[in-house]
Amino acid sequence: MLVIFSGGSGVGKNTVISELIKSGGFALMPTYTTRDKRIGESEGNPYCFLTDAEFKAKIEENELYEYENVHGHYYGTSKLLLKEKLALGKILLKDIDVLGTQNLVKSIGKDVKVITLFLKVDSKEVLRQRLTERRETEIDKRLARYEMEMSFCDRYDYIITNEELFSTKNLVLQIVGAESRGEPFGVIDGSAIDDEKIKDYVQRLNADETLSPVKIAYIGGAPYIVEGRHKFLAGLVSGKHVAKEILNGYSAEICDQTAWLNKLNAVKGN
Repeated sequence: MLVIFSGGSGVGKNTVISELIKSGGFALMPTYTTRDKRIGESEGNPYCFLTDAEFKAKIEENELYEYENVHGHYYGTSKLLLKEKLALGKILLKDIDVLGTQNLVKSIGKDVKVITLFLKVDSKEVLRQRLTERRETEIDKRLARYEMEMSFCDRYDYIITNEELFSTKNLVLQIVGAESRGEPFGVIDGSAIDDEKIKDYVQRLNADETLSPVKIAYIGGAPYIVEGRHKFLAGLVSGKHVAKEILNGYSAEICDQTAWLNKLNAVKGN
């Protein structure tokens, strides 16, 4: 499995990735880049550093699943390197920009199961503060991409507001665990299920429409779908992508689960 992390500079992608690797069972999938090495980085962690000529040779040799030019530097995903890393038998983690993610998911096909996570912060000003605290030298250039990057979040499997490292790490571990077992992430309350709504969403998904995210919140230590249950089920029925956004600080009562579990079992049985 390959787990992709996206989001603007400063949202904490690489910090979360580093913590997950410490927990065991994970390995980093490095990205090729032509940018300069930063303090704290080493070859292969989290990038493999190439010259422009070396990178362009990789392109000509068709050795890349995808590549993008971001902030004046090339970034790309190596086919050979992915194969080598998968041989380790661990779940691979990769930081990649929003445009590269779309290209990679399309080009990688069925080579490996891919889960996409979009990490964000509460606002553009919070992002500016984080970039300032880490002494980023190109703050305005990075903030200029904020709206564009946010416009892609609905295309990801999961959307997470990264407020606190420990909570985000545990959330990702639970998501990866559910995805590894092939289980839906989230249950809903006992409200009646409307089959016509599900059919409508299935038709829209089959027409390649991108739906707004399903909303999931942790209640009593478990993930509950608090908005968009029909979209969630339509995604299971159709096998199409439906984003799931994790809400922080949500409070609600847990209702009877019978209607939801019956419908979920019926859908999974199909």
